Amino acid sequence: MRIADSIWIAAAMLHREQPEASDFSVQEIIQKASIAKLVEGYRPGLPVHASKHCVANKPPNPGRHRLLVETTRGRRRLFRTGDSFHPDRQDGKVRPDKEDLPSEYRPLIDWYDMVYSKQSATSPASVAIPHRFPPDANKPDDDFSGFSQIRAQTAFVGPGGTIVIPAYLQTELNLKVGSCVSFYREKDHIAVLPITDDFLGKIRGSLKGCNLLEDREREHRIEKQR
Repeated sequence: MRIADSIWIAAAMLHREQPEASDFSVQEIIQKASIAKLVEGYRPGLPVHASKHCVANKPPNPGRHRLLVETTRGRRRLFRTGDSFHPDRQDGKVRPDKEDLPSEYRPLIDWYDMVYSKQSATSPASVAIPHRFPPDANKPDDDFSGFSQIRAQTAFVGPGGTIVIPAYLQTELNLKVGSCVSFYREKDHIAVLPITDDFLGKIRGSLKGCNLLEDREREHRIEKQR
């Protein structure tokens, strides 16, 4: 069995055995592959495949598979539809070919195709994102319980500056083809603000009773008098 396929099988087995877990450590995946003797026990190539070669949101080196996703440093889960990936991995395989696996592992392919790969971002195996990060030191935040909560998805800038917004954010923010978003810099971060009807309604409400043109002309007169 190929090392890459054994890494995928090990991760799939962990997901099936622990459906409440959103991801697993690289070491857990390697250990599972070794214990199950997927490649005749431990092989030196297992760590690099689980860490780099099979990871969709890492640059190819040279592996181009999209079998896993890095959720945070040292942790992985299976890749599924809608996940961001490095543009150079566009044609990389997302699961093993069924005919390449021993018969006892082929049901994992059916489970992946019919269940896991179609799970939404709100499913139990999804990536958890804190509501606010970093937390405000001066205000209590019941939603933030520490750095263990952080699960970020990496996206890569493509030709012309294009970037793919993770599927779970598109769903949560109701972004569709043609939706308008605003980009702005916030210190060393790039913030993306969806310009939705609800947002515009709030802006109009906050400006009610204000005459922006008069205020602007008044500012010009004050500047000239200085």
